[in-house]
Amino acid sequence: MPSLLFVDAIGISLLRQLIPVIQVNSETFEFHDFVVKNNLNNSVFDALNTCWQPLPRSSFSRFHLRISVEDPREQPLILEAGFLSFNNIILTERNPANRHLPSLIRLKRRALPGLFLPGLPVGSGQQAWRQVPGSQRSRHLPRCRNTSGIVLSSFNNPNWYHWLTLPGLGSLPVSHKADEMLLSDRSISVEPHPNPPLLKRVGSLAGDLFPDSKLIYDRGPILYKQLEACFIENHTSLVCDPNGLNRLRCAGRQLISRAHGKIDSDRIYLRRGLHSSRPLDEELRLEHALQIRGFVVIDAAALPLELCISIFASASWVVAPHGAALTNLVFASPGTKVLELLPGSLDTYGHYALISAALGLQHHIWRGHSNSSGGFEINQTQMLLWLDTEISASLQ
Repeated sequence: MPSLLFVDAIGISLLRQLIPVIQVNSETFEFHDFVVKNNLNNSVFDALNTCWQPLPRSSFSRFHLRISVEDPREQPLILEAGFLSFNNIILTERNPANRHLPSLIRLKRRALPGLFLPGLPVGSGQQAWRQVPGSQRSRHLPRCRNTSGIVLSSFNNPNWYHWLTLPGLGSLPVSHKADEMLLSDRSISVEPHPNPPLLKRVGSLAGDLFPDSKLIYDRGPILYKQLEACFIENHTSLVCDPNGLNRLRCAGRQLISRAHGKIDSDRIYLRRGLHSSRPLDEELRLEHALQIRGFVVIDAAALPLELCISIFASASWVVAPHGAALTNLVFASPGTKVLELLPGSLDTYGHYALISAALGLQHHIWRGHSNSSGGFEINQTQMLLWLDTEISASLQ
Protein backbone atom coordinates (compact mmCIF):
# COMPACT_ATOMS: atom_id res chain seq x y z
CA MET A 1 0.00 0.00 0.00
CA PRO A 2 1.24 3.53 -0.74
CA SER A 3 2.07 6.05 1.96
CA LEU A 4 2.30 9.83 2.01
CA LEU A 5 5.33 11.55 3.47
CA PHE A 6 4.82 15.22 4.28
CA VAL A 7 7.89 17.35 3.62
CA ASP A 8 8.20 19.19 6.93
CA ALA A 9 10.78 19.05 9.75
CA ILE A 10 9.68 15.56 10.82
CA GLY A 11 9.32 14.35 7.25
CA ILE A 12 12.82 15.57 6.39
CA SER A 13 14.19 13.66 9.37
CA LEU A 14 12.51 10.50 8.05
CA LEU A 15 13.79 11.16 4.53
CA ARG A 16 17.36 11.43 5.79
CA GLN A 17 16.99 8.02 7.41
CA LEU A 18 15.48 6.49 4.28
CA ILE A 19 17.79 8.26 1.79
CA PRO A 20 21.17 9.01 3.43
CA VAL A 21 22.53 10.73 0.28
CA ILE A 22 19.83 13.41 0.29
CA GLN A 23 20.90 17.02 0.89
CA VAL A 24 18.38 19.49 2.31
CA ASN A 25 18.55 23.25 2.74
CA SER A 26 15.69 24.92 4.58
CA GLU A 27 14.57 28.44 5.43
CA THR A 28 11.53 29.97 7.13
CA PHE A 29 9.89 33.16 5.89
CA GLU A 30 7.52 35.53 7.74
CA PHE A 31 5.74 38.00 5.49
CA HIS A 32 5.18 40.49 8.31
CA ASP A 33 8.92 40.69 8.99
CA PHE A 34 9.55 41.38 5.30
CA VAL A 35 6.94 44.16 5.28
CA VAL A 36 8.44 45.86 8.32
CA LYS A 37 12.01 45.54 7.04
CA ASN A 38 11.12 47.04 3.65
CA ASN A 39 8.71 49.68 5.00
CA LEU A 40 5.79 48.32 2.98
CA ASN A 41 2.07 48.73 3.60
CA ASN A 42 0.69 45.95 5.82
CA SER A 43 -2.98 46.73 5.18
CA VAL A 44 -5.50 46.81 2.35
CA PHE A 45 -8.30 49.30 1.76
CA ASP A 46 -11.84 47.93 2.12
CA ALA A 47 -13.68 50.20 -0.32
CA LEU A 48 -17.15 48.98 0.62
CA ASN A 49 -16.72 49.80 4.30
CA THR A 50 -14.23 52.67 3.69
CA CYS A 51 -11.68 51.35 6.15
CA TRP A 52 -8.25 49.77 6.20
CA GLN A 53 -7.94 46.08 7.01
CA PRO A 54 -4.72 44.33 8.08
CA LEU A 55 -3.32 41.82 5.66
CA PRO A 56 -3.76 38.17 6.62
CA ARG A 57 -0.74 36.51 8.18
CA SER A 58 1.57 34.65 5.83
CA SER A 59 4.37 32.29 6.83
CA PHE A 60 6.08 29.27 5.29
CA SER A 61 9.18 27.09 5.29
CA ARG A 62 10.95 26.13 2.09
CA PHE A 63 12.84 22.85 1.74
CA HIS A 64 15.28 22.50 -1.14
CA LEU A 65 16.06 18.83 -1.83
CA ARG A 66 19.09 17.69 -3.82
CA ILE A 67 20.26 14.15 -4.58
CA SER A 68 23.33 13.19 -6.65
CA VAL A 69 24.20 9.60 -7.59
CA GLU A 70 26.82 8.03 -9.84
CA ASP A 71 24.27 6.30 -12.05
CA PRO A 72 20.64 7.44 -12.61
CA ARG A 73 19.51 3.85 -12.00
CA GLU A 74 20.60 4.42 -8.38
CA GLN A 75 18.40 7.51 -8.02
CA PRO A 76 15.98 6.80 -5.13
CA LEU A 77 13.39 9.43 -6.17
CA ILE A 78 11.29 8.76 -9.23
CA LEU A 79 9.29 11.53 -10.92
CA GLU A 80 5.94 10.84 -12.53
CA ALA A 81 2.81 12.89 -13.18
CA GLY A 82 4.18 15.81 -11.18
CA PHE A 83 4.99 13.84 -8.03
CA LEU A 84 8.22 12.51 -6.54
CA SER A 85 8.10 9.12 -4.85
CA PHE A 86 10.48 6.71 -3.13
CA ASN A 87 9.38 3.09 -3.41
CA ASN A 88 5.75 3.27 -2.22
CA ILE A 89 6.22 6.59 -0.42
CA ILE A 90 4.87 9.71 -2.15
CA LEU A 91 6.30 13.09 -1.17
CA THR A 92 3.71 15.81 -0.70
CA GLU A 93 3.48 19.28 0.83
CA ARG A 94 2.32 20.12 4.33
CA ASN A 95 -0.41 22.73 4.74
CA PRO A 96 -3.02 23.70 7.35
CA ALA A 97 -5.61 21.37 5.79
CA ASN A 98 -3.52 18.28 6.61
CA ARG A 99 -1.51 19.47 9.63
CA HIS A 100 -3.28 17.07 12.02
CA LEU A 101 -2.08 13.99 10.11
CA PRO A 102 1.22 12.19 10.85
CA SER A 103 4.17 12.92 8.58
CA LEU A 104 4.09 9.37 7.21
CA ILE A 105 0.56 8.04 6.70
CA ARG A 106 -0.58 4.84 5.03
CA LEU A 107 -3.28 5.00 2.39
CA LYS A 108 -5.89 2.27 2.49
CA ARG A 109 -6.00 1.85 -1.26
CA ARG A 110 -4.40 3.07 -4.43
CA ALA A 111 -5.50 6.60 -5.19
CA LEU A 112 -5.51 8.27 -8.57
CA PRO A 113 -5.44 11.99 -9.38
CA GLY A 114 -8.86 13.55 -9.01
CA LEU A 115 -10.37 10.85 -6.79
CA PHE A 116 -11.38 11.18 -3.16
CA LEU A 117 -9.60 8.94 -0.70
CA PRO A 118 -11.91 6.91 1.57
CA GLY A 119 -11.24 7.09 5.28
CA LEU A 120 -9.61 10.52 5.16
CA PRO A 121 -11.08 13.72 6.61
CA VAL A 122 -14.26 15.09 5.08
CA GLY A 123 -15.35 18.67 4.60
CA SER A 124 -12.88 21.39 3.68
CA GLY A 125 -9.92 19.19 4.59
CA GLN A 126 -11.00 16.68 1.95
CA GLN A 127 -10.05 19.13 -0.78
CA ALA A 128 -6.38 18.74 0.08
CA TRP A 129 -6.54 15.07 -0.95
CA ARG A 130 -8.29 15.31 -4.28
CA GLN A 131 -5.13 15.34 -6.37
CA VAL A 132 -2.87 12.95 -4.42
CA PRO A 133 -1.84 9.98 -6.60
CA GLY A 134 -1.03 6.46 -5.49
CA SER A 135 2.13 4.45 -6.04
CA GLN A 136 2.95 2.76 -9.37
CA ARG A 137 0.84 5.23 -11.33
CA SER A 138 1.82 3.56 -14.58
CA ARG A 139 3.41 0.34 -15.76
CA HIS A 140 6.08 2.16 -17.77
CA LEU A 141 9.71 1.54 -16.89
CA PRO A 142 11.46 4.74 -15.75
CA ARG A 143 13.65 6.44 -18.32
CA CYS A 144 17.13 7.27 -17.03
CA ARG A 145 18.65 10.67 -17.70
CA ASN A 146 22.38 10.90 -17.12
CA THR A 147 22.04 14.63 -16.45
CA SER A 148 21.14 17.09 -13.69
CA GLY A 149 17.58 18.32 -13.53
CA ILE A 150 15.57 20.90 -11.58
CA VAL A 151 12.02 19.68 -11.15
CA LEU A 152 9.12 22.11 -11.25
CA SER A 153 5.64 20.78 -10.60
CA SER A 154 2.27 22.22 -9.65
CA PHE A 155 1.75 19.11 -7.46
CA ASN A 156 -1.30 18.33 -9.58
CA ASN A 157 -3.12 21.58 -8.88
CA PRO A 158 -2.47 23.02 -12.32
CA ASN A 159 -3.54 26.64 -12.53
CA TRP A 160 -1.57 29.80 -13.15
CA TYR A 161 -1.49 30.82 -9.47
CA HIS A 162 -0.06 27.53 -8.21
CA TRP A 163 2.50 27.23 -10.99
CA LEU A 164 3.93 30.67 -10.20
CA THR A 165 3.71 30.62 -6.41
CA LEU A 166 4.16 27.30 -4.60
CA PRO A 167 6.83 26.08 -4.96
CA GLY A 168 6.96 28.51 -7.83
CA LEU A 169 9.48 29.42 -10.47
CA GLY A 170 10.80 32.29 -8.40
CA SER A 171 11.39 30.03 -5.40
CA LEU A 172 13.77 27.72 -7.22
CA PRO A 173 17.45 28.15 -6.32
CA VAL A 174 19.79 29.75 -8.82
CA SER A 175 23.00 28.82 -7.03
CA HIS A 176 23.12 25.38 -8.68
CA LYS A 177 23.30 25.06 -12.45
CA ALA A 178 21.29 22.23 -13.95
CA ASP A 179 21.39 20.70 -17.41
CA GLU A 180 17.61 20.55 -17.59
CA MET A 181 14.56 22.33 -16.23
CA LEU A 182 11.80 19.74 -16.07
CA LEU A 183 8.12 20.72 -16.06
CA SER A 184 6.09 17.71 -14.96
CA ASP A 185 2.36 17.39 -14.47
CA ARG A 186 -0.45 14.91 -14.97
CA SER A 187 -1.87 17.21 -17.69
CA ILE A 188 1.00 16.13 -19.97
CA SER A 189 -0.10 13.30 -22.23
CA VAL A 190 1.68 9.95 -22.15
CA GLU A 191 1.45 9.79 -25.94
CA PRO A 192 3.06 12.41 -28.21
CA HIS A 193 0.75 15.38 -28.01
CA PRO A 194 1.08 19.19 -27.96
CA ASN A 195 1.94 20.46 -24.50
CA PRO A 196 -0.89 22.13 -22.56
CA PRO A 197 -1.04 25.93 -23.16
CA LEU A 198 -0.65 26.62 -19.44
CA LEU A 199 2.63 24.71 -19.32
CA LYS A 200 3.90 26.59 -22.36
CA ARG A 201 3.31 29.87 -20.49
CA VAL A 202 5.20 28.55 -17.48
CA GLY A 203 7.96 27.38 -19.80
CA SER A 204 8.38 30.86 -21.27
CA LEU A 205 9.22 32.26 -17.83
CA ALA A 206 11.33 29.23 -16.89
CA GLY A 207 13.42 29.68 -20.01
CA ASP A 208 14.22 33.27 -19.04
CA LEU A 209 15.00 32.43 -15.41
CA PHE A 210 17.19 29.46 -16.31
CA PRO A 211 18.63 30.28 -19.75
CA ASP A 212 21.44 27.73 -19.41
CA SER A 213 19.07 24.82 -18.72
CA LYS A 214 17.29 22.88 -21.44
CA LEU A 215 13.52 23.05 -21.00
CA ILE A 216 11.84 19.62 -20.82
CA TYR A 217 8.11 18.82 -20.66
CA ASP A 218 7.64 15.26 -19.45
CA ARG A 219 5.07 13.28 -17.50
CA GLY A 220 7.63 10.61 -16.59
CA PRO A 221 8.49 8.24 -15.03
CA ILE A 222 12.06 9.57 -14.97
CA LEU A 223 15.21 8.94 -12.96
CA TYR A 224 17.84 11.69 -12.83
CA LYS A 225 21.54 11.41 -12.05
CA GLN A 226 21.22 14.67 -10.11
CA LEU A 227 17.84 15.94 -9.03
CA GLU A 228 16.73 19.15 -7.31
CA ALA A 229 13.25 20.12 -6.12
CA CYS A 230 11.57 22.56 -3.73
CA PHE A 231 8.77 21.87 -1.26
CA ILE A 232 6.83 24.46 0.72
CA GLU A 233 5.37 23.86 4.17
CA ASN A 234 2.49 26.29 4.66
CA HIS A 235 2.34 27.56 8.24
CA THR A 236 -0.68 29.69 7.32
CA SER A 237 -3.53 29.31 4.85
CA LEU A 238 -2.09 32.01 2.59
CA VAL A 239 1.54 32.11 1.50
CA CYS A 240 3.48 34.85 -0.30
CA ASP A 241 7.15 34.86 -1.31
CA PRO A 242 8.12 38.47 -2.22
CA ASN A 243 11.63 37.53 -3.33
CA GLY A 244 10.31 34.88 -5.71
CA LEU A 245 7.65 37.26 -7.06
CA ASN A 246 10.23 39.94 -7.79
CA ARG A 247 12.32 37.42 -9.70
CA LEU A 248 9.26 36.53 -11.76
CA ARG A 249 8.55 40.20 -12.43
CA CYS A 250 12.08 40.70 -13.75
CA ALA A 251 11.85 37.57 -15.91
CA GLY A 252 8.49 38.67 -17.29
CA ARG A 253 9.80 42.11 -18.22
CA GLN A 254 12.41 40.43 -20.39
CA LEU A 255 9.59 38.98 -22.51
CA ILE A 256 7.82 42.28 -23.25
CA SER A 257 10.02 42.99 -26.28
CA ARG A 258 8.53 39.90 -27.94
CA ALA A 259 4.93 41.10 -27.51
CA HIS A 260 2.84 41.63 -30.64
CA GLY A 261 -0.19 43.87 -30.48
CA LYS A 262 -1.48 46.20 -27.80
CA ILE A 263 -4.68 47.53 -26.26
CA ASP A 264 -5.88 51.12 -26.34
CA SER A 265 -6.26 51.69 -22.61
CA ASP A 266 -4.27 51.39 -19.41
CA ARG A 267 -7.43 50.38 -17.53
CA ILE A 268 -8.29 46.70 -17.68
CA TYR A 269 -10.99 44.38 -16.39
CA LEU A 270 -10.23 40.66 -16.08
CA ARG A 271 -13.21 38.60 -17.17
CA ARG A 272 -14.08 35.78 -14.77
CA GLY A 273 -16.56 34.00 -17.05
CA LEU A 274 -19.89 32.32 -16.47
CA HIS A 275 -18.48 28.77 -16.40
CA SER A 276 -15.68 29.41 -13.90
CA SER A 277 -15.85 28.55 -10.22
CA ARG A 278 -17.28 31.41 -8.14
CA PRO A 279 -18.68 33.34 -11.16
CA LEU A 280 -19.61 36.98 -10.65
CA ASP A 281 -23.34 37.63 -10.96
CA GLU A 282 -24.30 39.93 -13.87
CA GLU A 283 -20.71 40.21 -15.01
CA LEU A 284 -21.67 41.31 -18.54
CA ARG A 285 -23.53 44.31 -17.10
CA LEU A 286 -20.46 45.27 -15.12
CA GLU A 287 -18.22 44.85 -18.17
CA HIS A 288 -20.43 47.23 -20.18
CA ALA A 289 -20.36 49.83 -17.38
CA LEU A 290 -16.58 49.63 -17.15
CA GLN A 291 -16.12 49.88 -20.91
CA ILE A 292 -18.03 53.18 -20.81
CA ARG A 293 -15.41 54.31 -18.26
CA GLY A 294 -12.52 53.48 -20.57
CA PHE A 295 -11.74 49.95 -19.38
CA VAL A 296 -10.80 47.16 -21.77
CA VAL A 297 -12.15 43.70 -20.95
CA ILE A 298 -9.58 40.94 -21.38
CA ASP A 299 -9.39 37.19 -20.95
CA ALA A 300 -5.82 36.90 -19.66
CA ALA A 301 -5.50 33.16 -20.30
CA ALA A 302 -6.44 33.61 -23.98
CA LEU A 303 -3.72 36.20 -24.63
CA PRO A 304 -0.14 35.38 -25.60
CA LEU A 305 1.94 35.56 -22.43
CA GLU A 306 4.18 38.32 -23.78
CA LEU A 307 1.18 40.52 -24.60
CA CYS A 308 -0.43 39.78 -21.24
CA ILE A 309 2.74 40.84 -19.42
CA SER A 310 2.97 44.00 -21.51
CA ILE A 311 -0.65 44.93 -20.72
CA PHE A 312 -0.16 44.48 -16.98
CA ALA A 313 3.16 46.31 -16.99
CA SER A 314 1.51 49.44 -18.41
CA ALA A 315 -1.82 49.21 -16.54
CA SER A 316 -2.88 52.04 -14.24
CA TRP A 317 -6.07 50.30 -13.04
CA VAL A 318 -6.89 46.59 -12.77
CA VAL A 319 -10.42 45.57 -11.76
CA ALA A 320 -11.21 41.87 -11.41
CA PRO A 321 -13.15 39.27 -9.48
CA HIS A 322 -10.98 37.00 -7.32
CA GLY A 323 -9.36 34.32 -9.48
CA ALA A 324 -6.10 32.94 -10.86
CA ALA A 325 -5.94 35.61 -13.59
CA LEU A 326 -4.96 38.10 -10.88
CA THR A 327 -1.66 36.24 -10.56
CA ASN A 328 -0.61 38.44 -13.48
CA LEU A 329 -0.34 41.29 -10.97
CA VAL A 330 3.20 39.94 -10.61
CA PHE A 331 3.96 41.82 -13.85
CA ALA A 332 2.25 45.10 -12.88
CA SER A 333 4.31 48.20 -12.13
CA PRO A 334 4.63 49.64 -8.61
CA GLY A 335 1.78 52.05 -7.90
CA THR A 336 -0.76 50.25 -10.12
CA LYS A 337 -4.24 50.52 -8.58
CA VAL A 338 -6.12 47.25 -8.09
CA LEU A 339 -9.78 46.71 -7.20
CA GLU A 340 -10.43 43.07 -6.37
CA LEU A 341 -14.03 41.87 -6.07
CA LEU A 342 -14.01 39.33 -3.26
CA PRO A 343 -16.53 36.50 -2.78
CA GLY A 344 -15.72 36.31 0.94
CA SER A 345 -13.35 37.37 3.67
CA LEU A 346 -9.80 38.65 3.22
CA ASP A 347 -8.51 35.86 5.47
CA THR A 348 -9.78 33.32 2.93
CA TYR A 349 -9.24 35.22 -0.30
CA GLY A 350 -6.24 37.41 0.51
CA HIS A 351 -3.83 35.80 -1.99
CA TYR A 352 -3.61 38.78 -4.33
CA ALA A 353 -3.68 41.44 -1.63
CA LEU A 354 -0.47 39.85 -0.35
CA ILE A 355 1.05 39.89 -3.85
CA SER A 356 0.17 43.58 -4.21
CA ALA A 357 1.73 44.43 -0.86
CA ALA A 358 4.91 42.55 -1.78
CA LEU A 359 5.24 44.37 -5.11
CA GLY A 360 4.16 47.88 -4.14
CA LEU A 361 0.71 47.92 -5.78
CA GLN A 362 -2.26 49.88 -4.37
CA HIS A 363 -4.74 47.13 -3.54
CA HIS A 364 -8.42 47.77 -2.77
CA ILE A 365 -11.08 45.16 -2.10
CA TRP A 366 -14.84 45.16 -2.55
CA ARG A 367 -16.64 42.51 -0.55
CA GLY A 368 -19.52 40.62 -2.13
CA HIS A 369 -21.64 37.76 -0.88
CA SER A 370 -22.41 34.29 -2.22
CA ASN A 371 -25.66 33.46 -3.99
CA SER A 372 -27.72 30.32 -4.51
CA SER A 373 -26.20 29.59 -7.94
CA GLY A 374 -22.71 28.99 -6.53
CA GLY A 375 -21.34 32.38 -7.54
CA PHE A 376 -21.26 35.72 -5.79
CA GLU A 377 -22.69 39.18 -6.31
CA ILE A 378 -21.78 42.75 -5.46
CA ASN A 379 -23.62 46.06 -5.38
CA GLN A 380 -22.45 47.25 -8.77
CA THR A 381 -24.01 50.71 -8.54
CA GLN A 382 -22.28 51.47 -5.26
CA MET A 383 -18.97 50.03 -6.45
CA LEU A 384 -19.01 52.08 -9.67
CA LEU A 385 -19.70 55.28 -7.76
CA TRP A 386 -16.66 54.63 -5.61
CA LEU A 387 -14.56 53.80 -8.66
CA ASP A 388 -15.64 57.02 -10.46
CA THR A 389 -14.53 59.05 -7.44
CA GLU A 390 -11.15 57.32 -7.29
CA ILE A 391 -10.47 57.72 -11.02
CA SER A 392 -11.43 61.41 -10.91
CA ALA A 393 -9.15 61.98 -7.93
CA SER A 394 -6.22 60.29 -9.69
CA LEU A 395 -6.63 62.55 -12.75
CA GLN A 396 -6.45 65.79 -10.77
